[in-house]
Amino acid sequence: MNDMESIYVIRTVLFLGVLLVLSAVFSASETGITSSGRGKLLALQERHPFSKTFLAWLLADVQRALTITLISNNLVNIAASAVATSLAIMLFGSSGVWLSVVCMTFLIVLFGEILPKTVAIVRSESTLLVTIPVIRFIGFILFPFIWLMMGIVRIIGVVFGVDLKNQHTFITREEIEQMVNIGEASGVFEEVERKMIHGVIAFEETRVYEIMVPRTDMDAIPLNATVTDAVALFEKHGHSRVPVFRDSFDDIVGILYFKDMIPPLHEGRTDMPIGNIIRDALFVPDTMKIVELFNIMRGKHTHMAIVVDEYGGVAGIISLEDLLEEIVGEIQDEYDSEKPSLVKEPDGTYLVQGHVGLEDLSDMLSDVFESEDAESIGGLVLSISGDFPDMGEKVHYGHWTIEVIEVEDHRIKLLRLIRDQNEEE
Repeated sequence: MNDMESIYVIRTVLFLGVLLVLSAVFSASETGITSSGRGKLLALQERHPFSKTFLAWLLADVQRALTITLISNNLVNIAASAVATSLAIMLFGSSGVWLSVVCMTFLIVLFGEILPKTVAIVRSESTLLVTIPVIRFIGFILFPFIWLMMGIVRIIGVVFGVDLKNQHTFITREEIEQMVNIGEASGVFEEVERKMIHGVIAFEETRVYEIMVPRTDMDAIPLNATVTDAVALFEKHGHSRVPVFRDSFDDIVGILYFKDMIPPLHEGRTDMPIGNIIRDALFVPDTMKIVELFNIMRGKHTHMAIVVDEYGGVAGIISLEDLLEEIVGEIQDEYDSEKPSLVKEPDGTYLVQGHVGLEDLSDMLSDVFESEDAESIGGLVLSISGDFPDMGEKVHYGHWTIEVIEVEDHRIKLLRLIRDQNEEE
């Protein structure tokens, strides 16, 4: 081999190296584009203002950028294979064709596909920031060819009745929930943050009847009561507002605010009927979504609503605090003296209040509690037993034994949950 041939071989090998590098760049860019959604690209724009122009170009037409990447990748791979074949034939004769096929297949698959795409998956953000300027520059150079290829693709789509217009994929609620779960597992989110995000997601779908204070737990005061009577009720229960009824709970006439009693108390008019200072009540159906109720309560500047069922009877009450607790969790103030919803005993059993919802209980115990006929654990026991259970009666649900501990006024107040011993082992 003379000097001229040696120089040709060296130049050809260097050219092959450049083509393989370009193949890696285009492959990495392809993976970076396909693995980045619109939300991720918008976030990148905020964090990297110097690359905002290139990212805006990508956002404007992802299909165009992907087409440029694919065409460029195929061009350099074909060129690399052709150059390698020519060099191999010059060096090894006719047998160089097969040698070229084997070597270039290995090099393109490993260094032009697998390695750059693997890196792009792990470092998708940095890959995009580095490769998008290159892709846009190539787009200017190959503009006529790109325009022709995209036109042919659209014509083929019309012929076969396929809509090939660029459509951004929007993330679903389920995908957000799964990403949050993965984020907690990887340490990105704390458990409290995960619960709050799930609360926000579920906020739009939750109905009023799912979180209201039921009628049986509702505190109210009769219309003919005096300020003295009202003070006693507020002192006993620690409320800041209560419903006012005329003859029964189904006849709510207004809401009494504690702060409205301050003037008559200051003036010594403790025998004044509360009917003189009550405010109008807000009535809402029990099937209303809580996100709608939240907007209504915020617009009317009220903190309490009376919930009515389909027959017009009062089903319970709901407060602004109840709505916020769906997002931030239980809010305990200085007047709250409620017993904990769930307590783990030293023997490994659990004491749970009968009003606890099945969905909340599932989260607390990392197990599945569900029923088509009941919303609470007390209702689940009633559904299983088929009759009103006595104190000490036990029912079985899955690998749990549920014992009735406390009953009051035909309501299940407290239960004990015992996990099956075999399941624990």
